[in-house]
Amino acid sequence: MIRTTSILLCSFLSATQASAAPCEIFEHTNFSGPSIAVERNQSLPRLGALNDRVSSIKVGSQCLVVAFADEEYRGGTTTFGPGEYPTLPEGWDDQISSLHCNCR
Repeated sequence: MIRTTSILLCSFLSATQASAAPCEIFEHTNFSGPSIAVERNQSLPRLGALNDRVSSIKVGSQCLVVAFADEEYRGGTTTFGPGEYPTLPEGWDDQISSLHCNCR
């Protein structure tokens, strides 16, 4: 019984860690709906199905998300520091079209 529990716990922890990206964007508030995991120092010039539909963001420690209002890193910009943003500041909900996930 103990061995089975340990194996299941290890499997669960591995799956949880494997899905955690340093930056992640979500279509809906409170980290729900379709999402895109963004790797360390990855840039997304276009967000595809999430273009102008991002409503919450997670940013890992030692990372920043630099978000742009237009594709190809154009238009207005804002920066999200490490932390969780279950809702976005006024003017940015459903407005992000490209971004950088910059990590140390």
